[in-house]
Amino acid sequence: MIEQDYHKDTTRISKSGLDLIAKSPAHYWQKYLNPNREPDSPTPALVIGAATHMATLEPAIYPTAYATAPVVDRRTKDGKQAFADFELANEGKTILTADQGALVESIADAVRNHPNAGRLINPDDGAAEIPVLWIDKDTGAPCKCRPDFANTRLNALIDLKTTDDASPAAFGRSVYNYRYHVQAAMYSDAWEQANNLPAPAFIFIAVEKTPPFAVAIYVLDDAAINLGRATYKENLQTYMSCRELNHWPAYSENIQPLSLPSYAK
Repeated sequence: MIEQDYHKDTTRISKSGLDLIAKSPAHYWQKYLNPNREPDSPTPALVIGAATHMATLEPAIYPTAYATAPVVDRRTKDGKQAFADFELANEGKTILTADQGALVESIADAVRNHPNAGRLINPDDGAAEIPVLWIDKDTGAPCKCRPDFANTRLNALIDLKTTDDASPAAFGRSVYNYRYHVQAAMYSDAWEQANNLPAPAFIFIAVEKTPPFAVAIYVLDDAAINLGRATYKENLQTYMSCRELNHWPAYSENIQPLSLPSYAK
């Protein structure tokens, strides 16, 4: 399955779709099912994120998909010509600014040169972005995922996360806030079921987006994985109920009590 087909397939739900279901089914419907929805335009952050993943996990094909623009003065005749020549030579590629390209390369180098992270994503031991399609055995939900890197030698799924702070305390908060524990449980179950293999390890490589581009490697404990599994199963049940009824509600229509968050107390 090519990348475009994977993203266009709305008959299956991914972890990012479940994130919206958890917010409200109406948000999921708007992004994926509304026939009048506006097409998504990639933000600069998404462009950099995609480039970083390819540069880190698929360095051999990165130069065929991305190009970093030269630093030229496009107000001058020579600068305009140099940039036009660059665009012609890189037609069809995603163009990064000089700053964006330098950032992507710095992050990718930090991960690939890390003594353990680099070994985890060795292309000789697996492959990046392999689509996995399966039917969840508990809910009957058709699902999809694409692990960042499947290390078949180790039977491990590797997930690359860029972050502002890769320290254990800060990244632990990111895991909860962005539901990475849900992803870990869902992807591990998917790989086990789709490939008829023992449950794989799910390993996070966290790398900071600013110098010194510090790298840390984490595996969630059983409690986190179990919570993630219970959460994604609950989200899938909500999704299947909405599909069956063709009803995608937003927030409660009732007047509700509201308290300040716990940290305000």
